[in-house]
Amino acid sequence: MKIKIEIEENLTEDEIIIHCGSLNEDILAIQRYIAEAVHGRQQLMVMKGDKEYYLLLKEILFFETTENQVAVHSANQIYYTKLKLYELEEMLPAVFMRVSKSSIINTEKIRPIKKNITGASEVEFGECHKLAYVSRSYLKPLMSRLEEKRLKGTIKK
Repeated sequence: MKIKIEIEENLTEDEIIIHCGSLNEDILAIQRYIAEAVHGRQQLMVMKGDKEYYLLLKEILFFETTENQVAVHSANQIYYTKLKLYELEEMLPAVFMRVSKSSIINTEKIRPIKKNITGASEVEFGECHKLAYVSRSYLKPLMSRLEEKRLKGTIKK
């Protein structure tokens, strides 16, 4: 595998392009690694009242739709964003995962999950008392993602 860095002074935003013969596990792992490395410094513009804040993605526990807004939950605050859940889902790094029609959670912040086979399961976060809910149809993919992270040793304790 070759690694090449090209400097283009007229770029307004850094861009990483991976040229590959096929999309395999190694390429996907590189993509995830880069996304997660950048994730620690990425910010999202959020609102609280009439003030704008720039919240680090790693501080966000989960997103949920409330009425006609998307609430952004950190350990101590609730902010709002003008973005829709589907827009967030497309732009967020792999540590965020859709867990219901109305929620996206930060899988790095999950602590216990109280499973409920007949309804939504509860997700708790280690930093606070807040809860998010995982729909039945999303529980198995979430558990698979967490198991994958556990096996790779990337879940923070």
